Amino acid sequence: MFDLVLASKKTPHFSHSLVRGLPLLVPLVLLLSGCGGGGGGAPSSPTPPSGGGPTSPPAEEAQGLLIQIADQTELAERAKQGFESFLTNAYEDPVLRSGADDFASGPIAAESQDSASDFETGATDSGDGGESDGGLGLPTETVSFTGTYTLEAKVDEYDVVKYNGERLFIAPTRGMDCCFVFEDTVVIDDDGGEGLETDGDEDGASSEGASTDENPDEPPARGIRVLVTDADTASVSDEALIPVADDQSVEGLYITSSSLIALTSTAWWGRHGSNFSLPERWTGQSVGVDIYGLEDDYATQAQFRIEGSLVNSRRTEAGVTLITRHTPDIEGFNFYPTTPEEESSNANLLADLDADEVLPRIELNDTVINPLTPDDCYVINPDDESAPEAYGHPTLTTMVRLNADTGEVEDALCLMEPVDGIYMTPEALYLTQTLYETGTEETLIHQFYISSGAEYAGSARVEGGLFLYGNRDYRINARDGYLRAVTTSWRDDADDWLDHTLYVLSPAEDEPVLELVAQLPNEARPDELGKPNEDLYGVRFIGNRAYLVTFERIDPLYVLDLTDPVDPLIAGSVEVPGFSNFLHPVSDAILMGLGQTDTGLAKIEFFDVSEITLPASLGALALDDSLAYSYSPAEWDRRAFTYWRRQADQHRMTVPVEGYLGDGSWEYLTRLYLFEVNNPGDPSTFTLTSPGFLTLNQRDSSEGIWGEKRAILHEEAVFWTIGQTVLSSLWDNPQNTTVTPPP
Repeated sequence: MFDLVLASKKTPHFSHSLVRGLPLLVPLVLLLSGCGGGGGGAPSSPTPPSGGGPTSPPAEEAQGLLIQIADQTELAERAKQGFESFLTNAYEDPVLRSGADDFASGPIAAESQDSASDFETGATDSGDGGESDGGLGLPTETVSFTGTYTLEAKVDEYDVVKYNGERLFIAPTRGMDCCFVFEDTVVIDDDGGEGLETDGDEDGASSEGASTDENPDEPPARGIRVLVTDADTASVSDEALIPVADDQSVEGLYITSSSLIALTSTAWWGRHGSNFSLPERWTGQSVGVDIYGLEDDYATQAQFRIEGSLVNSRRTEAGVTLITRHTPDIEGFNFYPTTPEEESSNANLLADLDADEVLPRIELNDTVINPLTPDDCYVINPDDESAPEAYGHPTLTTMVRLNADTGEVEDALCLMEPVDGIYMTPEALYLTQTLYETGTEETLIHQFYISSGAEYAGSARVEGGLFLYGNRDYRINARDGYLRAVTTSWRDDADDWLDHTLYVLSPAEDEPVLELVAQLPNEARPDELGKPNEDLYGVRFIGNRAYLVTFERIDPLYVLDLTDPVDPLIAGSVEVPGFSNFLHPVSDAILMGLGQTDTGLAKIEFFDVSEITLPASLGALALDDSLAYSYSPAEWDRRAFTYWRRQADQHRMTVPVEGYLGDGSWEYLTRLYLFEVNNPGDPSTFTLTSPGFLTLNQRDSSEGIWGEKRAILHEEAVFWTIGQTVLSSLWDNPQNTTVTPPP
């Protein structure tokens, strides 16, 4: 059990509220004074069987669930079949009509690795365990700053904020969190000087939304904001604003040693889409990749465009992988015909459909290119025993891998089916597709080898769905040639309406199939994952273990032993009040959970997992009980969490918390808590310290700071971005926060 010792001298309210919050949780003692940026260990990726993995099989040889298109004629016929299948099933499938298949999650990814310790290199400690930028272009031994929190080592993920140790790159925000004013902050005016120090009153408020021009009606300039940072003083200064076209939204950024890469989209709803099942949502859109040089005043180096909408993206040393969705735009086609005339018109339009109209239009530097050919496209093999009854779909899923400097297409493939999630390692890409045809959810998983070309490895069909919105990212993981996935099935049983199952899969040696190696529960090990009616919340694969949090009234944390892939087992469990949505590996011996207390407050909790059969809570901390209700955005968005393994005996992390004051005012506020994790490898000497938090208070006004929130740590500096506004402070003095509004 760790102790809470209040070390903050300048935030008595913070200290007091933490102390008052302790009775709500497991008793603990924490030393308060610190925090950081990024990720945990990362799993080793599956490797192809001897011989380099399966290639496209000859016609007479074994075929898997997916088969390649032969020529343009088959491409056109398969596309027509997809439209006809949708027209038939759209009225029969309540899911398609109700929108129950909304894509509300992020990519599917996971973590762990093959080293003696799963926490020595990690994904980016700047995002994962110690390597800024996912180990892609920045030094890995002396990194003094954080980046995007990722799930896989050497697999970077796009985000609205990127940092290279010298400059912050901030994309223009899509969303709006509404209205905030600052307490005890210093505002930087347009001339770079310090303005009025505010105390929370309206006269001292600053606003991202307010115009700084003489004409208050003129909208602020829109583009990617570039700021030079000074870690010694925790200050920033504007260097450039890279323009963004009015019809484009920036979905996220990548940063390399020589380039800034922006992912753009014309879809007004963003990458999730209005309804992921409906093909008409994916017509008339385009996705862009704009590459800017870091050494030539951010001049455009390349522009890539593809018809469709963004599903997801990853970056490895091999380049930028872009997953998009595209429905051929047939002028006059009616996706929901109600009259014989409309049905006849649709039939005529489909009869005239040409192969050239099926594949998405692709341009590089305003020149049309054709990297996709019919034999790059895969379709469902109706003769496979796993084939869904209603195969074929008018929406194509496209994968292209681009050179990160030139934008040239180096690999491409397409699947003439929709997907609702991806998971990627440096060697393999996994596409998942949810089925609803059997009365309960099922999931198709397709694997492709991508390290040298794009080769189909095989598919599997498993019972259950990869649910839980953003946290389904953690439900799938690859290690040592095995794929592990946890699904949830809904049952028509009031006494136990949820079943959770672990599946272990592996590519077959002689055919393109993902074989079922094991599952849990099974006949030999029938104990369920979770008690009756408990939903599955936090999931994390770490090395040869999996951690699962189920919840209805109390939080059981299960530890699964996956050392023997053919015989997984429940090794131990522990019950605590509340639940954890997000799990983070502090070390081999300590696991952190971020979630909710049983009274509705955001909490962090630490678990001793040094003994796999005897997991135990080290204590929990409510953040904090001055709030009547609170949550952390990091519970479902890992990018909002920052973890930095700055040195062996001390890590730093930041945890954002939002909620309503419990003083009767119901005022909404946002805080960024700073924590130092001391002796992270030893549960017996582990402590937590904190210097306090940065804070925003809401007010009922049209003015304010709004947008997605990210935290960057660099040496002793803290840079907290809200939209394109930057709050900065030194680590030991977060009460003295400087606000730099957009130009």
